[in-house]
Amino acid sequence: MTIGMLRTLAVPLALLLALTLAACSSESPDPTAVPAVPPTAVPPTVVLAPTAVPAPAPTAAPAPTAAPSPTVAPTATPDPTTTPEPNPLEGVRGIVDPSNLGWPREVEGLNGLVSIPAKPLRIITASIGHDEITLALVPRNRLVGVGGVTKDSTYSNVASHVQDIAEISRDPETIVALGPDVVVTSPFFPAEAIEALSKTGIPVVQTELKHDPESRINSILFMGYIYGEVERARQFAKEVSDRYDALVAITGAAEPRPRVLALTRYSDKLWVAGGNSTEGGVIVAAGGINAAEEAGVDGNQTTSLEGVIAMNPDVIVIAQPKEYGADEFRQSLFDNEALAEIPAIAGDQVYVVEGKHFTTLSYWNIKGVEDLARILWPEDFPEPSTVPFSLAEEQ
Repeated sequence: MTIGMLRTLAVPLALLLALTLAACSSESPDPTAVPAVPPTAVPPTVVLAPTAVPAPAPTAAPAPTAAPSPTVAPTATPDPTTTPEPNPLEGVRGIVDPSNLGWPREVEGLNGLVSIPAKPLRIITASIGHDEITLALVPRNRLVGVGGVTKDSTYSNVASHVQDIAEISRDPETIVALGPDVVVTSPFFPAEAIEALSKTGIPVVQTELKHDPESRINSILFMGYIYGEVERARQFAKEVSDRYDALVAITGAAEPRPRVLALTRYSDKLWVAGGNSTEGGVIVAAGGINAAEEAGVDGNQTTSLEGVIAMNPDVIVIAQPKEYGADEFRQSLFDNEALAEIPAIAGDQVYVVEGKHFTTLSYWNIKGVEDLARILWPEDFPEPSTVPFSLAEEQ
């Protein structure tokens, strides 16, 4: 065999040997064999790095200020202290401009328009009803003169407070001599005296003076405005209203309502108090029926024994001072056989009452209501009221 033939034969043999070795290694793998693929050949996505998770952007969350507020801003809530209070002077008869709390101020009395230049420090009323109201509104030292009747405890509810105050008459000269800044007086003050005082430059206001609850409060507020004591007048008007309302809340519901006659005797004449009288207002407020008003009597009028019999009252009240024969008059009613069948006489229901509580033209007639309520409804009012009305100087 030649060398060239050997070379030709050697190539297939080498190839055959290589294939045999490869087949042997695939059937029995060597456990120590190094993997054919290097570690860096592992795809990097097999294990995720923590930083590979996208973090939510902080600005993605809604900003707190961007969220709508569920509550209204405090400044949007009305401030209760800025709500104006109702003007207590609105609707008060006699006050021309309720919003004017300065000076001068103008009022309208029964005698026409009157201008008050400044707060009056020296006051005269020449009227017992006005004196009683005035002492509730201003300190006593501002009332510089009073009539003699205001000093008389028989008729006056404030007599004990005015004994050292100068006494005046209705003579304009006695009033002018005391140098008042204002004169506030009643419908009964003489027109010629008002004219004479006005000519001296003194403001004179002639006001109404009535007994009904609305007029009573109107007088208090009107006079408080004249005196420059609006707040005190408002407080006192409430005190009077509350006291009256507390009474009628009980008396207004009481049943059965008795028929009451206010009866007096002066100069051998019998007088009864009908509708539109102070005594009549007291009777109704105390829970009674005004027998004279029911019979058609208006105001205070004279009557006869026959008239009294026809009115046939269940209760008779004698609002007459004892100094002027009240007790004697009461006894005469029982002694008269013609009156024996009247329920008030037969039932011994005739009472002498405190006249100044029944006849005064001021808030003091509420005391009359309390007095009569105690007579008509003793179970509801077993004790007399001991609560005094407040005076301005006590504030």
